[in-house]
Amino acid sequence: MGSIIVVNASSSPLHVFVSKYNGGNDDWFTVQPNARDSWSRKSGGWEVVAFKNSDDTDRAGRYVRVDSTVTYRSLSNISVN
Repeated sequence: MGSIIVVNASSSPLHVFVSKYNGGNDDWFTVQPNARDSWSRKSGGWEVVAFKNSDDTDRAGRYVRVDSTVTYRSLSNISVN
């Protein structure tokens, strides 16, 4: 089993969604500022990691391989390692 790690490198709470192509839950979750969380998924697959602002008027996302770390700084500054 692999995972996707999301790091909130911003100063605001982050609303994040990880698709469930490879198992798991695809609800929206909140990650607090300067915190991280992980989602377990089947290794070798791909998932969509999406972000939205608090009033859901803007969204952004990335298609990432399981076992990636996604670092969020803002909706226009998302990096994947």
